[in-house]
Amino acid sequence: MKKLLLLASVLAWVSGVFAEEKPKLIVGVVISHFYPEWMDMYANELSENGLKRIMKQGVRVNMNYNYFYTQTGVDHASIYTGMLPTEHGIVSRAWYDRLRRKRQYSTRSDRYTEIGDQQADSIKSLSPDYLQTMSLGSAMKWNNPMSRVFSIAMNGDEAVLSGGSSADMAIWFSEKTGKWVSSSYYRSELPEWLRMYNTWVESDHFVNKGWMMLSDEDKSAARIRLTNHFYYDIARAKKEYNTYRVLKATPYANTLVRVLAEKLIDEERLGVDNDPDLLALNFSCLDYMSRDFTIDSSEEKDMLIRLDMDIAALVSKLDTRVGKGNYTLFVTFSEMRELMPEDLRKIKVNSDYFSIFKSVALLKSYLGLVYGPGDWISDYDQGQIYLNRDLIEQKKINLKEMQDKVADFMIEFEGVAKVMTAYSLTHTSFPEGVNRLVQNSFSHKRSGDVFFCIHPTWVSELKELEDTYFRHTKRPIVPLYLYGAGVKADLKGNYTMSDLLPTLCKILGINVPYTAHGKAMF
Repeated sequence: MKKLLLLASVLAWVSGVFAEEKPKLIVGVVISHFYPEWMDMYANELSENGLKRIMKQGVRVNMNYNYFYTQTGVDHASIYTGMLPTEHGIVSRAWYDRLRRKRQYSTRSDRYTEIGDQQADSIKSLSPDYLQTMSLGSAMKWNNPMSRVFSIAMNGDEAVLSGGSSADMAIWFSEKTGKWVSSSYYRSELPEWLRMYNTWVESDHFVNKGWMMLSDEDKSAARIRLTNHFYYDIARAKKEYNTYRVLKATPYANTLVRVLAEKLIDEERLGVDNDPDLLALNFSCLDYMSRDFTIDSSEEKDMLIRLDMDIAALVSKLDTRVGKGNYTLFVTFSEMRELMPEDLRKIKVNSDYFSIFKSVALLKSYLGLVYGPGDWISDYDQGQIYLNRDLIEQKKINLKEMQDKVADFMIEFEGVAKVMTAYSLTHTSFPEGVNRLVQNSFSHKRSGDVFFCIHPTWVSELKELEDTYFRHTKRPIVPLYLYGAGVKADLKGNYTMSDLLPTLCKILGINVPYTAHGKAMF
């Protein structure tokens, strides 16, 4: 009898140990345009409770996105679906829809309206309709309908694509009102707690505060100027441009996301029961800062220090609210920070900006000379050129022939390293190398007729065209930090980003979505 009781107690203890290994909450943090070398450059400036804690107590592995250009939105879809752009369908922030003859944005929808604004009924909103696969949130809901899934970001694309199709709600920042909004895709109105939260526009506090170095916050603007430190009058900029968008280019954007996340954890009671939840957070202020400041600027340093403080505050919140050992946190990066030509010229590396606008203007003239007058280019974006296939068919021109002529023309531009046509990507299976990376980014229906790659030391010119930014990175390998419940300490080697979702599913003890093709890292 005693042996049976002893055996029962041991089994209960073992069962309890394994139960504790399964987290009650998964928190994903994706940071856009981060420069990993900052971790070493400013190591002495970081606290022991923020990024250092995750680095020392967690596990770092290198993750390969395994496609050529990493981009905002595309990377978020890849992280949370465990699939490549060619599979999950989000090949770019926008692509040309040949059937509708217009540009289609990855999350923009005419079927839903924005909620959280008094004029929401007239504002078209966002949805994950163009995401073609299941995500981590979908897998959690499939295995346990009681699981809750939320995502927060300053940018709607990031919130929608990280939350996935099954999210309870994706929440993002309104540049118009400075409040938090969502889409009728998720529900008809914001939850009561968020409506109350929006009554006090927290963003106004940061607008009126202005941005200065953390060490200067107790000084006047005049004293700051005397010390050659920076000061940005955000209130003046907001008044001039009449938009809260100005906050997105400051570290306060990250803080706004973190503070709302803490509020959401409390109000939605995330991680308080045995039904595991997911909270996807996106820090994106660097997306707007990276073209304005060099990597060693005081502004970038201040951003890192404040980001470290936000991470420390978030982890502290998780410790107290969810409990140590009850959550799993991962931190990784989308669209890694590129070295700008200004940075590279300091070390005498030949570098410059590539202008797709000028190159396409010359391309149009060239096609006009070869094939006659006509709008031969339907659209161009993110390293892709879409030909006017209706006109090509009407003029009885061979599509492959025109794709080849465009490729031959584009490769002559200084700064263009490689050009591939849709025909070659469709009819050839490339096993490895750059060709394979391009093919992993290619969609038969959504990608362009010609795909060109910029030389590693060149950067695409940034210009706003119909609210699209021509920005991407050529660094597909990024760090991933795993911390908390279920994380094994002996991870070694390199992995693809497709391996993250199966790893999190294994930590949760749930089935991997049938659409994912990665493998668990342990």
